[in-house]
Amino acid sequence: MLKNLPGEVLNLWNNWEIRGMVLLSLLLQIILIISGPLRKTIAIVWIRILVWSAYLSADMVATFALGNLARSQGDSSSDGSKKANNSIQSLWAPFLLLHLGGPDTITAYSIEDNELWLRHLLGLVVQVGVTFYVFSRSWGNGILPFIAIPMFIVGIIKYSERTWVLWSSCSKSLRNSSLLGFWTSFLRTTKPESDQQREYLRQAYTFFHISKFTMQDLVPTSMYLMLSHLRFSKIPADIALKVVEVELGLIYDMLYTKAPLIYSRSGIILRCISFLLYITAFIIFQVKIEKHAYSSIDVAITYLLFVAAAFLELYAFLCLVFSDHTLIWLVDKGGNAWASTIYSWVRKLTTSKRWSRSISQYSLATVCTENKPRKCLELVGIDEMMRQMHVNRKDLNGGLHEFIFKHLQEKAKEENLNLLDKKIRSKITGQRGDGVLERMGVLQNYKWCTIELEFSQSIIVWHLATEICYLDTTSVQKDASNEKDDASNVSRSKCLSDYMMYLLVIRPNMLSIGFGDKEYKHTLIMLSDKITAQNSINTDYTAVNHGFMLAGQLLESISECKKRWEVIEEVWMEMLTYAAAHCPWKEHAHQLRRGGELLTHVCLLMLHLGLSKQYEFKGHIELTPVSIPKTFSTALVDRYYSS
Repeated sequence: MLKNLPGEVLNLWNNWEIRGMVLLSLLLQIILIISGPLRKTIAIVWIRILVWSAYLSADMVATFALGNLARSQGDSSSDGSKKANNSIQSLWAPFLLLHLGGPDTITAYSIEDNELWLRHLLGLVVQVGVTFYVFSRSWGNGILPFIAIPMFIVGIIKYSERTWVLWSSCSKSLRNSSLLGFWTSFLRTTKPESDQQREYLRQAYTFFHISKFTMQDLVPTSMYLMLSHLRFSKIPADIALKVVEVELGLIYDMLYTKAPLIYSRSGIILRCISFLLYITAFIIFQVKIEKHAYSSIDVAITYLLFVAAAFLELYAFLCLVFSDHTLIWLVDKGGNAWASTIYSWVRKLTTSKRWSRSISQYSLATVCTENKPRKCLELVGIDEMMRQMHVNRKDLNGGLHEFIFKHLQEKAKEENLNLLDKKIRSKITGQRGDGVLERMGVLQNYKWCTIELEFSQSIIVWHLATEICYLDTTSVQKDASNEKDDASNVSRSKCLSDYMMYLLVIRPNMLSIGFGDKEYKHTLIMLSDKITAQNSINTDYTAVNHGFMLAGQLLESISECKKRWEVIEEVWMEMLTYAAAHCPWKEHAHQLRRGGELLTHVCLLMLHLGLSKQYEFKGHIELTPVSIPKTFSTALVDRYYSS
């Protein structure tokens, strides 16, 4: 097909085919290294689209460019100038191998990519062979091979690093992890830090070992439950939330970046070797190469590749230094003067934002009152994507975070009566509104909308009831003295309601329940008819009618506004903890690359407070419903906080 093009176009294509591929490969690497870490802290869709496109294209473009280089080096019919250009272009092959190694900030787009490490190992062998073939064809052409050799070694190191990290982050490798690190960190922290940041960094690294272990669906023994519960339950709310933030950041780095290697002794040694080899190659190229013998464009591209490689190494070094890993290592060094000085310097330059700190909102009432998508979009299947257009995000305030933690602390105190009894823990994590209603003595009146409904239906019913109660509350002029207290309950309830609806509609896999298109569309149709017609409740017992029934029951039976919203708020909190306890760990791991989810934070808070069915009791001690005795682990924690 290319032979039919005009001569000028064909010459332009022949001259720039390889050059364009190399430059495109370089551009994709820059996009990945800069935008890769952003998806951890930004939940905007276009970031994920950009990273996804660059990630899928990068290997393909580099591989294609290497193939073209091998083909051009095999062309023996070229004239002298063409051969000279081919010689300097052969120097680009090690850079393409370097690109195939990928940036340190992203090795896997999703956790499934880690399972493909064998494919990357085969790719390593093949691409190293192709690269060796490319510059071996120009072995007799002066100094160029001696420049290519160090860069060739650097490329092998980078590609090998990526393959090793993918292997170490696959499920099979992670399932071989142990809890020895938890014991070591737990026993090392014998005295709490006066500085809050130092304290939550140390605690995050300690609890990270528990999280890493349980995320592989491995079962810790009850000893770890007691140690975790006794330590974490004494942490203030603001510290506990920051502990989870740092902890999830460490998990993200473990699953999606080269952190398992670059923060190790072997990784630092490899970094030093790569840097020295790179400097050697650049100096030889700068001093020994006769630039006038080659195309000025090819020389400029070669310089650009060297500069870009330097940028990648510098950026990787800065990521290494200005990270929680470095801060944790410095804190672990204790009171050394040099460690404290470096810690203070790094701390000032390290960002405190470790996830998006926002919560997604989805309101069925808002969707029904807005313009509906066109029928043509539905026919081509884009109506599912239209759901995303109705999702809003709001900043997660500290009030909601603190409320969630205090609620979980109260749950943990209840469980403390028999911490080792798995049945008790299963009962607490299995409550989805019925627990709070039972404590208030009104469960009998609300069974029909909680435990007697499927969880997905229960979410819809309580969501619609919350919407109606919210409209009723905001339309009534409240007393100024009570407005602030009421508003806090109301806003938290509305926020949790819209968040749970978002999970049901957009992230149903996190709830381990199905909510198909047919059910979703039927709910919207019924709600639209109810809103527009304002008809009375009929005998068609759909979730929509149940929602209106529940709203009427709440407004009539709980006349006091503040009390009503306390009930609604606690019900939503129990639904949130139920969803967090039953969400598969794999789904939590997926959300880390989408800016993070509140549900994941709640799940880890529950885990560390002992509110998890995943702990297992091993032993022959008979369990009795009494308080935890003054065991060795309890004494350790008491000593920790009394010192």
